[in-house]
Amino acid sequence: MVAFLPEHLLYLILNNKKMIKIAIIIDIKTNAGGGIGMCLTKLNYLKKIKNKNFLIITTYKSTSLLLEKKYKINNIFYNKNSAINKIINLCSKKTNFFSSSFENFLLKKNINKIFFLNPSYLNLLIKKISYIYTIWDLSHTEKNLDKLPEHNKIVKNIRDKCYQLAAKKASYIVIGTKENKYKFIKKYKCKNKKLKILKFKPYICTKKNVKLSKINAYYRKQKNFFLYPAQYWEHKNHKFLVNFFEKYKDNKLIKNFNLVCTGHDKGNFSYLKKIIKLKKLEKKIILLKYLEDDVLYYLYKQSIGLIFPSLIGSHSFPMHEAFYFRKPVFYNKKILSNEFKKFVYLIDIKSIDSLYKKIKTHFSKNNSKVINNAKKKFEMLFNEKKIISDIKLILDKI
Repeated sequence: MVAFLPEHLLYLILNNKKMIKIAIIIDIKTNAGGGIGMCLTKLNYLKKIKNKNFLIITTYKSTSLLLEKKYKINNIFYNKNSAINKIINLCSKKTNFFSSSFENFLLKKNINKIFFLNPSYLNLLIKKISYIYTIWDLSHTEKNLDKLPEHNKIVKNIRDKCYQLAAKKASYIVIGTKENKYKFIKKYKCKNKKLKILKFKPYICTKKNVKLSKINAYYRKQKNFFLYPAQYWEHKNHKFLVNFFEKYKDNKLIKNFNLVCTGHDKGNFSYLKKIIKLKKLEKKIILLKYLEDDVLYYLYKQSIGLIFPSLIGSHSFPMHEAFYFRKPVFYNKKILSNEFKKFVYLIDIKSIDSLYKKIKTHFSKNNSKVINNAKKKFEMLFNEKKIISDIKLILDKI
């Protein structure tokens, strides 16, 4: 019978080691765009770690089905939104007398440790099990973003509570940049050694070349375009690009270029479509819904560069993806981590002329040095052996 056990379990038995069962929590919707991509790329690394007993748990049925049907990733669904689970979890948060439905679900699966692959309020329901938490950004602490609908008080308060608890209770916290690490330490009085800076290669960069025959003719006819793959949130600041193309649509240089945007509608799509029509920019700015990986891969290869005027994102998947595809990046200088500033063209989002000057600089000088250095940075950052080693290190210590 032993011969039929999975390889990692067989190893543990033969070496007489304690079987640690680690729950990998994916608490995110399918329309999260880059969030789903981040979880997928983390799973790619985790599956290469031997001698660990992982159990992947999802909290949205659509996410569970996506993983199973499209990516062939087995997972167990925990329905956090069922009425009974909501009631039990709410009561558990208000008292220490009994465990939450979520934690009991994990304990029944003999879970010893937890790794939250994305920021999740479910850590508020954990009292007995050690866990690793993940933080993507600290945008909720920025007062200048208070007016954004996606940064309302409810969202900010929940995130703040999750981060406060993680600072106290998490064994480790995975975070993306030095700036965010020290900002988190200052804000939440967290111990330095608890925070681990880890970056993960974008999922799309793990794909092989896409066959042209698989790409719809509509996408193949797009020429000379900048790309902006971002959800249609207000904080993604698409309006900056609308204003830019309105001013420069007849400019000798810019009139040859278009813009292609793609992402899920997060409440701002209709507004953008309306103002683009009013400004008669329908042929200059193309708004696409969320695209499959193959199509996005193709568009990256065909694009002339990435423009990222977002109000949030000290680093981002689109930036790393552009590095990988050797495309120039025009990035909001106010938010970008210092680590990446020399690999992009920094733009001032308070001045659309700033973007024009940087585009002109790039295309007049054909500055391949910036692109080449960005590609080298990408290769250095996403060294697979190092990433796997770093993940394994924190998993061994919790």
